Amino acid sequence: MAESDEGPAEVARGERVEGGDPVCWLSRVCPECGLLADGEPPEVCPRCGAALDDGGGAP
Repeated sequence: MAESDEGPAEVARGERVEGGDPVCWLSRVCPECGLLADGEPPEVCPRCGAALDDGGGAP
């Protein structure tokens, strides 16, 4: 399905569009193995044991 020159396809009238994933989950991503933590950012990666800093998974 192609988008028109006006932008993405319009949502049906009356349909409410909810947001998807949070804006940034970077703080939950392990920089060593790439695991996305299930909850709040852990201090240590549950998969590989790498220490995670307070700033998130960014190197």
